[in-house]
Amino acid sequence: MSYVATRVRIKIKTGKNEIETSGLVNTGFETTTPDIVLPLEAAKALGLWPPRRAKLATVETGGGEVELFYIEESIELSLIDRPNKKLSVNVIVDPHIREVILSDYVCGVLGMVLLDLKRGYWRLVDDPEDIVRETVEPKTW
Repeated sequence: MSYVATRVRIKIKTGKNEIETSGLVNTGFETTTPDIVLPLEAAKALGLWPPRRAKLATVETGGGEVELFYIEESIELSLIDRPNKKLSVNVIVDPHIREVILSDYVCGVLGMVLLDLKRGYWRLVDDPEDIVRETVEPKTW
């Protein structure tokens, strides 16, 4: 059986370092600030690891509470489909995951509208109603 989730193409930039990757849309990753989760290898590629300034944050996961590094730096994130809309995000570095995860807050600010969670269909809030975007392949780190 094949499973589909909604993933979008994103660019993440910090200073002179940048990566293009997929971001997993996770409506269960509820935040009150613009947070994303990065795998350790993605954090290294962006020059965020080892962290210069980070604090430990207790994060509730499906497997229980874990302590992870929380970096409050102005990391710039944008959708490849909408490069002019840039968002400053905070980063949680999680060595136990293999792909970038986007919070509900980040997806909302970027204007993402989920149309079909099973098939991975979505659009942007200002897209015409006949525009249906499709999920992208996951990029694992």
